[in-house]
Amino acid sequence: MSAATMERLRERLATAHAPQDARLRVLLVLAHELLRQRTLLDAAALPVAAAPVADAAVEDYGELVRRIRAVAAAALPPGARVLVVSRGDEELLAPELSASHFPQGLDGRYAGHYPADSEAAIAHLEACRAAGAEFLLLPATGFWWLDYYGGLLQHLMGRGRVLHHDGHCVIFDLRVPTARGAPR
Repeated sequence: MSAATMERLRERLATAHAPQDARLRVLLVLAHELLRQRTLLDAAALPVAAAPVADAAVEDYGELVRRIRAVAAAALPPGARVLVVSRGDEELLAPELSASHFPQGLDGRYAGHYPADSEAAIAHLEACRAAGAEFLLLPATGFWWLDYYGGLLQHLMGRGRVLHHDGHCVIFDLRVPTARGAPR
């Protein structure tokens, strides 16, 4: 799909309000970002790491957790500091990573509530990033965040990049790019 076609679809979906349109809108924004990144990488002639191929959507939550952990292990560097939109589920925090809940309280445990709005989500994300968080992992059960917190999605797309996306999770790279383009 061309960038122009993607842009026209994105504009059309921006005014749609049905629940299924919201999910399409989120997926389209992610697809647009991935296309943009691919174009930039192709222009820079940098190699693109192959992401694990995802199967169809998983209905069993335990299987979803297993697949998310497998994706995280394959896509993230060892010891990566990862924020996980987890709703307090410790199973989503892969032990081989330095994973923590998002949102979180001062003690790093699940905050017990969601941010009030996009601005609060962005402020909390940036506070966590300043404290060393490098990635944000959003499981499929939290994809609604990308619609509900639309400002957060725009913030993530404007400052970072999508490291991985499939039907199981989205991983955003929060690291600041260096002058050479590689995150640090």
